[in-house]
Amino acid sequence: MPHPHVLVIRLSAIGDIAMAAAVVRQAAVQLPDATFTMISQPFMHPLFTGLPNVRFIGVDERADYRGLRGLWRLFRVVRQQRPDRIADLHDVLRTQVLRGLLRLSGKRVSVIRKGRAARRRLTRRRHKVRRPLKTTFERYREVIEKCVGQRLSPDAPVAAPDYAPGCIVPKKPKAVGIAPFAACAGKIYPLEKMQEVVACFAACADTDVFLFGGGRRERAILEEWAQRYPPACSIAGKLSLADELALIRRLSVMISMDSANMHFASFVGTPVVSVWGATHPCAGFYGWQQAPDNAVCAGLPCSPCSIYGNKPCFRRDYRCLHSIPPAAIIARANTFL
Repeated sequence: MPHPHVLVIRLSAIGDIAMAAAVVRQAAVQLPDATFTMISQPFMHPLFTGLPNVRFIGVDERADYRGLRGLWRLFRVVRQQRPDRIADLHDVLRTQVLRGLLRLSGKRVSVIRKGRAARRRLTRRRHKVRRPLKTTFERYREVIEKCVGQRLSPDAPVAAPDYAPGCIVPKKPKAVGIAPFAACAGKIYPLEKMQEVVACFAACADTDVFLFGGGRRERAILEEWAQRYPPACSIAGKLSLADELALIRRLSVMISMDSANMHFASFVGTPVVSVWGATHPCAGFYGWQQAPDNAVCAGLPCSPCSIYGNKPCFRRDYRCLHSIPPAAIIARANTFL
């Protein structure tokens, strides 16, 4: 397969798409004669720009491709691209149906192996097997390697786009990003403690502080913090993804939960101090090429209790998060300032 065309599917979630972007771009740099077509959420397009052999197809699965009829339409979109191989980096019901249709049409499909049994052993309440799992980047890379028929170097550059400065840029010598939210409660550091972190850096005369978030409730909280701790600035809901990535690239450090912002910062090469509770870096979702020492964890024997942070706490008190002092996060972030 001298000039393979690989169609890559990852429909959600945001952090996983960012991880997939790093691997796809890394493969595209190593295989300039190959073509990679990414199918994902439309607003994630900025992650896949700037390389001549990477294409992007935005798919709003909830609006335009719902149900069996929607999957049939998506199948036709994929088939029209005329790929040589299909890389399913998702392996959920939607993609299982889609790849079944593709196989019936004669397409060869490679599928991610998620290692579910090892994940259960890592997160069970008793008799844990506390062993680092294969990273998601490695799992994605294995799928791509099957599609192109050769090994890829894990140390090759990602070649992230050099996003032009947007409407908001740091003006002071140092800049700290703080992203205090995540999709699940088991991944969110107590907000009253995170306010101490915000207050600490906002009090530094030579440091800009930018607050990152998404939903309506998050925006309201971050706007309140920005008013309480000037000159902290909330950018929640104010920037396009490209402008947000441009800002993140210019930060000295990002303080984040196990969330999409950790992966956005990792994608553009910004150091991340990540805070972990119910989840843990050893489960394979740590930021791209982030130093292990930059993960702040309580280290409780019951941790991790969840891969995605969506399971009830064994202790019912999320001590894994509450026992982390704000000073530990501040001290680690200060190593970059």
